[in-house]
Amino acid sequence: MKRWLRAVGFYRGFLLTSFMPVSLGATLAWWEGARFHWPLAVATMVAVWLFHAGTNLLNDYYDHLSGTDDINEIRTPFSGGTRVIQEGLLSAEQIRAAGYACFALGLVLFAVLSLFVGWWLWALALFGLLSGWGYTAKPLWLAYRGWGELMIALNFGPALVLTGYYAQTQEFGVAAVWVGCAMGFWTAAIITINQLPDFVADKLSGKRNLVVRWGKRFGLQLWAALILLSLATIIAGVFLGLLPAALVLGLLVTPLVVRLIDRGAGAVEGLEINIAVSADTIKYEILFWVFLMGGLLASRLPGVVA
Repeated sequence: MKRWLRAVGFYRGFLLTSFMPVSLGATLAWWEGARFHWPLAVATMVAVWLFHAGTNLLNDYYDHLSGTDDINEIRTPFSGGTRVIQEGLLSAEQIRAAGYACFALGLVLFAVLSLFVGWWLWALALFGLLSGWGYTAKPLWLAYRGWGELMIALNFGPALVLTGYYAQTQEFGVAAVWVGCAMGFWTAAIITINQLPDFVADKLSGKRNLVVRWGKRFGLQLWAALILLSLATIIAGVFLGLLPAALVLGLLVTPLVVRLIDRGAGAVEGLEINIAVSADTIKYEILFWVFLMGGLLASRLPGVVA
């Protein structure tokens, strides 16, 4: 079991990056007055996790085929693949079969959910399936063509927040899209900082993501810009009246972000610094999500004005 949990990215905390936007979308729907349906919320989360697990598994499989993980001599907890194929813990065919099985189960569950909440949920699911599969699979090969960061931002931002929101309301909301952008920018920052240690292997294998195309220092600048853009999105959304004022609590993470960006300057060449910065980028997104959720929940308490 441990090898499979490792293969789907459980120990890296990556599955949280799908839980956070879906739960935020569902909570935002409740904050706006929709009745919260626990069975729908749980079923939606399971379907999303199946897609996320399938994407992680196939990412390992197709990166193995391209050779990028096989030639990567740098090992970190957050980059270079899960290494289960390279270490002989699971075969490439086992990983491939499990990845497609997760996609198939997720599709079935989304199809059933769509009968209850509407077929637009099916459309969101198909977008997630296509981009998740095509992230490292040919002919789309999104991560290898420089589109991976954008697809991460879209999937783990607006698409998943809308998925959680729509499952509760059967509607799309501007606030869900807006706060989804904030979450998506931050998750794109995670994948960007994790690409720095893989620079040589990705370049040799033809994986021309934005870090390979423009260099490590650009990648570091992009990472910092994405996190700051995430915070700026909340500020702008509240200022324009598109987001609940309660979401300003998310800005409590700002002092930590400022210190993180200062420390990140050494992540270009310093592997230990990169690992620490990668870990904190994930931790601070979790904290950002906790503050956003806390703002929504607290503002519904009796006597509190949002």
